[in-house]
Amino acid sequence: MEIGKKTIKVKNSETTNFYFIGDIHEGNCNCNHKALAEAVDIVKSDPNGYWFGMGDYIEAIIHAGDPRFDPKAISQEYAIKDLKDLPMKQAERVFNYLRPIQDKCLALIVGNHEEQYIKRHSSNIYDRFANMFETSAHEEGKPPKKLGYIGFYEIVLQNRESKINIGFALNHGVGGNGYLEGYPISNVYKVFKYYCADINVMGHVHKLIEDVKHTVTIRNGKIRRVPKIVGVSGCFLNTFIEGNPNYYELKGGIGGESDIGMLKCGIKYIRKVKDGKELYSWDGKMEKIYL
Repeated sequence: MEIGKKTIKVKNSETTNFYFIGDIHEGNCNCNHKALAEAVDIVKSDPNGYWFGMGDYIEAIIHAGDPRFDPKAISQEYAIKDLKDLPMKQAERVFNYLRPIQDKCLALIVGNHEEQYIKRHSSNIYDRFANMFETSAHEEGKPPKKLGYIGFYEIVLQNRESKINIGFALNHGVGGNGYLEGYPISNVYKVFKYYCADINVMGHVHKLIEDVKHTVTIRNGKIRRVPKIVGVSGCFLNTFIEGNPNYYELKGGIGGESDIGMLKCGIKYIRKVKDGKELYSWDGKMEKIYL
């Protein structure tokens, strides 16, 4: 687990948007490049937009002893000679899609596909991918923060009067799709059960989900209801394409069609005057963007 932090200067009532892009699975024949390009355009055109990478950027399944390997599932964009270092070729290709928004990236989570490749083949494709980012929004132009599989990121919204701290808990995720319709949302609450963060987002299950619950606490002698926003970040891997095999259909297809798209969390800095006192708070809204 790692942590990152960024201070963003904002105006009163200004909304800062955070996008969650993950489960791209570059290299799979069903990777939806058109939707990914649309996502990049959305983030690029947002002057107040930043993004987090949620893992599984690449397929990272190779022929050397991986039972998931299926040559029919490899995108035809790759040549046989690319098998020499297929994950690196995939990382280079997906980065070229993300390059226009590299400067807006705050942090990168590692996915189970990258992590399994690292463990099986002793080659840190996660580091190699992150090092492609020459600059990012993290800490004044440094490369994005590598948070690992699970990490925290703190956003400080600051203006001339005050500042507000907002905690993000990011987890690539665990589990499959389950047999019941409510499994994905139940899973996301299970994953973040012991996290006390404001915004909690995972990937992995290829669904777009957003929800909010309120916890009750006491602050300054008064009962307060604190929102806990949760979400699942979607994916860019199509299912059920005629003529194209997909391991996800065999393993997780019981959950139905994958959700192509990404999450967007808008956070508004709020200044109020009550009983002659200035009060500062924030309001967050999660939105599903289908592409």
